[in-house]
Amino acid sequence: MTEFRYPDDCQSNDDIADYWAVRLDQADLNTAEKAALECWQQADTGNPDRLIRAQQTWQAMEISAAELTDGDVVSSRSQTDGHPTGFDSEAVRRDLERLGALEGGNGRLPGMRSAKRRARPMLALFTILLLVGLWGYSAFQPDADLIAAHDPGVVSEVHELSDGSRIWMEPGTRVALAYNDNNRDLTVLEGGVFIEVAKDSTRPLRIHLNKLTATAVGTAFSASKWGGHVRVEVAEGTVDLENRTARLARLTAGRASWQDADGDMHYGMVARDRVGAWRDGRWVVNDMPIDELFARLSPLLDGVHFVRDPRMDEITVSGSFDLHKPDGAYQAVLAAYGLTEQAIPGGFKIISKK
Repeated sequence: MTEFRYPDDCQSNDDIADYWAVRLDQADLNTAEKAALECWQQADTGNPDRLIRAQQTWQAMEISAAELTDGDVVSSRSQTDGHPTGFDSEAVRRDLERLGALEGGNGRLPGMRSAKRRARPMLALFTILLLVGLWGYSAFQPDADLIAAHDPGVVSEVHELSDGSRIWMEPGTRVALAYNDNNRDLTVLEGGVFIEVAKDSTRPLRIHLNKLTATAVGTAFSASKWGGHVRVEVAEGTVDLENRTARLARLTAGRASWQDADGDMHYGMVARDRVGAWRDGRWVVNDMPIDELFARLSPLLDGVHFVRDPRMDEITVSGSFDLHKPDGAYQAVLAAYGLTEQAIPGGFKIISKK
């Protein structure tokens, strides 16, 4: 039986309860995980209650994110005498603060990194100017051969490539193709794809994401580049990950790698049935930087460009979001983290702490 190990950030029974709450919601446990969960519950009489509380918090967050819309502002946890009283953002804030997702918290929900990090001495205006400069840089990028509409319905569309590979795209995705007798190259200019790679050992398929390249012969995996954040998750087979100077890792089924906006690499596990889950109309995210999530939402929110105030600490988000209710997901995240927005001419919104 494969040995089970908790993530390094599980330092207490509360941390472990939060871990199991998220894990039980993702997919069925394997044999080693079932044994570990049973052992932990029996180790302390208070652990079963800790798990129940953690699951209630996690489920409430998912419901808030999935169901909150402009005309449907009802919370499953905010009621008086059985009557809904509206979205209880303060209750969500208290839960997140207890778990360390917000400043002042003494714990951590797996997938929600503490916001207590060094503030960056930049002005939001500088960030906007930087984005304008990136627009100029985009003029030197290759033209897109595949473009997904800014509509949630595009996630079910399948594009068959000339080699027999099949590709799905998230809303707003732009992909450039470069096929010849020796190479199969795709460049994700912006967005996310899920691809079933046709086997051809003489021409491995390569997906380019910023300075990273994911190479596969015959496999199924997702690859994305949203807001400067690169992510690769493998559903079947293996994928080799490398940068311009060295090989970084070989990802097997159920493994994931992501690169943050600072260029740091991270590695972890992912439930195989959650790879490319957006094809069924829902984003299921775990420990995703808020910048990356908002970049994904942007095509479904009239292409607004979201800029996090650089004076604000970094935030990561976990949850389940309905692609057909992007504004509900956006408003729920703002409420949960106590954030506010400021519209700037040119299609920008500055996201700041209240």
